[in-house]
Amino acid sequence: MFIFIENFFELIKYQNIIIFLLFGFIIGSIPFGLIIVKISGYGDIRKIGSGNIGATNVLRTGNKFIAVLTLIFDVSKSFIILYLAQIIFKPILNESLLVTLLLSLSLLSILGHMFSPFLLFKGGKGIATSAGILLFLSWPCALLAMSIWLLFALIFKTSSLGALSASISAPILFWIISKLVEIGLLPNSLYINNTEIYIVLIITLLIWTKHIPNIKRIIKGTESKI
Repeated sequence: MFIFIENFFELIKYQNIIIFLLFGFIIGSIPFGLIIVKISGYGDIRKIGSGNIGATNVLRTGNKFIAVLTLIFDVSKSFIILYLAQIIFKPILNESLLVTLLLSLSLLSILGHMFSPFLLFKGGKGIATSAGILLFLSWPCALLAMSIWLLFALIFKTSSLGALSASISAPILFWIISKLVEIGLLPNSLYINNTEIYIVLIITLLIWTKHIPNIKRIIKGTESKI
């Protein structure tokens, strides 16, 4: 983690990288749920259901298509910004600095989604956007985490419980896969370094923080069902 911090300060010496980091935050900040619902004629998503801008609340409009569309856009915005960064900066940065850049963008994109300047620094809870990050960093971990979300959501009929279960499983899955690669049971192409695990853990903490009202309702048994 100390190497990550050292590398970050090295990266921000370059103006083009600072601009790209800000770009990542802005792209993460785009409230696609709000935009899609309004364009579709359902009004302000913040006045529907839980008031959240994510796909689960968009589903409460009764329109499954725009809910899926919101999910796709929220997943894609973090994935695409990381993919672009890799293409643009891989030829000019060493591996350590590139990893730091990608992980910094991961944090900024999800912070943008959660605290969007377009919504006066309010926003979503980061599940779909974090899924895009996980898909980019480790697709096996992402698929396993999404499977856990689906399993818990279907069993308990509660989307937030599925999301919380998936998010807390993510850093554990990253750690397990990193160890399996170390002992040769998985190919080196799936290698995960410790900094990636720490960043995913931070993302998990952010998600749980944003879900505190949901956690209280789950404990009381008053959380909305799917």
